[in-house]
Amino acid sequence: MPSSLFFVRLVANRPNFAMSMTADEQATMRAHGEFLQGQLAAGTLVVAGPVFDPAGVFGMAVFEAESMEEVRRLLERDPAKAIGRHEVSPMGPSIVRPARPAGS
Repeated sequence: MPSSLFFVRLVANRPNFAMSMTADEQATMRAHGEFLQGQLAAGTLVVAGPVFDPAGVFGMAVFEAESMEEVRRLLERDPAKAIGRHEVSPMGPSIVRPARPAGS
């Protein structure tokens, strides 16, 4: 089965999380960033970052994987599961630009 893209939304446990993180939550978010960097290096992460929606900030990521189950297993290792929940949705046919050459 060919790889597919999956959109992941990280919804924090409280609406003002981004503005009111405790020191422990900040440490969790740093570990989350390290987790994402590892997935980027492994080739499973396409893009990730915060979305500054006026209705509430949330995290988003797009993963490339063989199945939704694979993405869910991967997210079980994400430290951010301690501060919220992941909503995973398969994406349809997508247009993705190739990575830029190094140094451009």
